Amino acid sequence: MVIYLTMFMAVNELRIETPIGPITAPLEALSESLSYLANQVRKTDKADQSIEKFLSLGQDSETYSIESKRKFYIDRSYVFWMEALLGVIDSEWEITKVENYNHGENKTAPVWFDEKVGNRVIKVPHKLIMFVQNKTTPENRFVISFTPYDEYEVDVVTQFRSDQFDYTEFHAKMETYFFEQGSLRGAHFDASYKFLETPQVDWDAIIIKNEDRHVLDRNLTRFIESVPLFQDKGLRSSRGVLLTGPPGTGKTLTCKVLINQLDATVIYVARDSISDVGQITSLYKVARRLSPCVVILEDIDTLGGLSREDADHPVLGEFLNCLAGVEDNHGVVTLATTNHPEKLDWALTDRPGRFDVRLDFGYPDETLRESILSKYLSPFKTGKINLTRIAKDTNKFSGAYLQEIIQSAFMLAHEECDYCHEPVIMQSHLDMALSHIKSQREIVGREKNLSYASNEKGSYDLYG
Repeated sequence: MVIYLTMFMAVNELRIETPIGPITAPLEALSESLSYLANQVRKTDKADQSIEKFLSLGQDSETYSIESKRKFYIDRSYVFWMEALLGVIDSEWEITKVENYNHGENKTAPVWFDEKVGNRVIKVPHKLIMFVQNKTTPENRFVISFTPYDEYEVDVVTQFRSDQFDYTEFHAKMETYFFEQGSLRGAHFDASYKFLETPQVDWDAIIIKNEDRHVLDRNLTRFIESVPLFQDKGLRSSRGVLLTGPPGTGKTLTCKVLINQLDATVIYVARDSISDVGQITSLYKVARRLSPCVVILEDIDTLGGLSREDADHPVLGEFLNCLAGVEDNHGVVTLATTNHPEKLDWALTDRPGRFDVRLDFGYPDETLRESILSKYLSPFKTGKINLTRIAKDTNKFSGAYLQEIIQSAFMLAHEECDYCHEPVIMQSHLDMALSHIKSQREIVGREKNLSYASNEKGSYDLYG
């Protein structure tokens, strides 16, 4: 079989007719490629040509050299570093043009993305080349190229001539902006650099012992306000507070109240947010520069395996060093919670300078239980009820369980009145709700092989 090919030479392209359809190729690109293959001459892409032209200022290439500095960003802190970059540029420099190329050849639209930060939107460079010159001395220039690998994983390369641009000075100004003027200062954010949406709660939302509240006030709120005084007196200007106790006793709610009260930067670290060595170190470096700062660590006993029960864990050593290592944690308070203090390494729990204060959030006593029940019941219409009897019959019930009694009682009352608008909670509803919850706790106890001991008042101990 014979296949006939016909070639046509247009002004700007080569066209080849084939049995399966025409094949076209731009003559300019084809010429460059053939020249490269024939002469083995390195082909300079258009992006490089544009950068070199911008930095050359019309000079011969033998009279200068172009330097490059690379910085690779790997998480959402990139958003705030770019805020700092654009902030510094806006103060002394101007962006003369922005370009983007596909594989260094064909021009395409620059890629930015809008990132919501609190009530503002920050414009963040993603894939583009930025050409920058000084506002007062235009011959001072540099170029920044942004190459993304993922949303927040971006390779940033700064190219410049040393006679035109001082990279070290510029980057120092970026750091100052990031920590002193950027959006993270005074903000509340998590380990992924996402801003917290903490509900507005105060001490009225929780019932704890006055003594415990004063300890928290002394070691967190007042301490943060008085950091310069402690430093002037030669005392440690960092603090560690550990909240322990069974689930549902108010540790997390206490953290939420404190977040709303503190006039400081807050970094919240959840149990599943630390997986790699280096993350804790990085967060504490940020905390030191954003001080006064409170680092909140929820469920610290599960945070990256912070225990020596089996063997030394690399994250444990890193965390110990962050709390009391070579670097001073000036103005940083660490607030941690745990349901299982017995699982924590003794180097964490028995070492001033790491955790100086420990507060045990145990089960509320009978008087406190009645106060908690009354608080949760206050928004509802009620008949004649006896909270004292319920309080006596809920030994070893956490605040969360006490709240569930009221929740269940309201649902029973709502059902009984055929889902009317204003159900009335009666003693019978409270008794039935308590009975249901006790039954559920019995089931949980059997599943976990926990022994329930009925005391003289008829209450049950879920934890044996």
